[in-house]
Amino acid sequence: MEIITQLVGVIGIIASIISFQCKKHKSILFFRTMNELFFGIQYFLLGAYTGMAMNIVGCIRNTIFTKEISKGKKTILSTATFSLLFVVFGIVTWQGFKSMLIIVAKVLSTVAYGNKNTTFVRAVLFITCTSWLIYNCYVNSIAGILCEAFTLISLVAGVIRLDIIPRLAKRK
Repeated sequence: MEIITQLVGVIGIIASIISFQCKKHKSILFFRTMNELFFGIQYFLLGAYTGMAMNIVGCIRNTIFTKEISKGKKTILSTATFSLLFVVFGIVTWQGFKSMLIIVAKVLSTVAYGNKNTTFVRAVLFITCTSWLIYNCYVNSIAGILCEAFTLISLVAGVIRLDIIPRLAKRK
């Protein structure tokens, strides 16, 4: 069962790495949703219920944000609603300090995903990935630790490739 649990996380890793190489907000959120879905399943199998609950709510949030942003709607109400939901689910599934890491990470990622600016999304997610990395160490999610390490590398590569290089090219 341990191998299956970690393999579910490997699928989440692949989705995460792909997400930050995408140029469009919709694509980033699609692959982030896949990442959260597979890690939600893995956290359930590990008994890490805060991580599971946060990822399942995150899937719903990502789907709603994708629709709102593609229609040009403001996400202020959704951002506030999902931030509150993450706090409530974090309290209901409280497992100590590690739960606080995830509450903060999910509220920050909610603010990021509600913003169409992909540069802002990548910058804020650097902080949230670091929180998830620490959480994964607490709950012994080997795939989660690897995922966040790869995600952080992918984020840096995405920032350089999609944010920094194009800006430097415009200055010339």
